[in-house]
Amino acid sequence: MTEIGRRGALKLMGGVPMAMGFALSTAEAQVAHEHAAKAVAAATSGLPYKPTFFTPHEWQTVRVLVDLILPRDERSGSATDAGVPEFMDFIMADPKESDRGREWRQTAMRGGLAWIDNESMKRFGHDFVSATEAERHTLLDDIAYSKGDDEDDRGDPRDLRVRLRHGPSFFNSFRDLTASGFWSSKIGVADLAYQGNTYVAEWKGCPPEALRKLGLES
Repeated sequence: MTEIGRRGALKLMGGVPMAMGFALSTAEAQVAHEHAAKAVAAATSGLPYKPTFFTPHEWQTVRVLVDLILPRDERSGSATDAGVPEFMDFIMADPKESDRGREWRQTAMRGGLAWIDNESMKRFGHDFVSATEAERHTLLDDIAYSKGDDEDDRGDPRDLRVRLRHGPSFFNSFRDLTASGFWSSKIGVADLAYQGNTYVAEWKGCPPEALRKLGLES
C-alpha cells in the first residue's frame, strides 16, 4: 500500500464522508480518547488491555490495520502507540450510544474485518494478520483508492472487481476512525505541533513583518 501518511490522512477526514456506522460526535470522540489514554497508561504499568468488543483475532487485525494507516515514523509514534485500537474498542461498546446505533457500528466494524480476512484467504490462503507485508499492501492498494460504492456488484463473485464492492467503503470509514483516534490523542496533538493560544505578557504592537505583508507599514 502506498503510504498514506499523517498529513494525507488528516485531509481525508474532511474530504471523505464517514460511513454512518462510524460517525462520531465531538463529545463521543473526547470520551473515547480519555478511555484510550487510561488504557495505554495502564498497559505501560503492566496491565494489558482486554478488549470489550473485539475478539482476540479481531483485535490483532485492528492493530495491524491502524499501524498500516499511521505507522511510527521519525516524528512520532504509531496509531497503536497512541491508543487508537483502545479508542475504537470503546466506540464499538459505548454504553451511552443507543442500542440501534451501537448495533450499526458493531455490524459495520465486524463485517468489514471479516471481509478483509475473507479477501485475504481467497487471494493468499491465509487471514490478513498472517499475510506478509507485501500481501497486505497489495490488498489494501486495491481498496484504499477505489470508489467502491460506484462499482457494479453484479456478475461472477470470483471476479475481483465484484469482490471489491464493499471493501472501499469499509476501509475509508476505518481510515477516518483511525485518524480521529490518533489526532485526539496526546501523541497526535504533539504530532500536529499545535500550541494553542499563547499568553502575551506585554503587547508591543503588530510585528513589522506582519505590517509589511499587509501593506500597512508606515
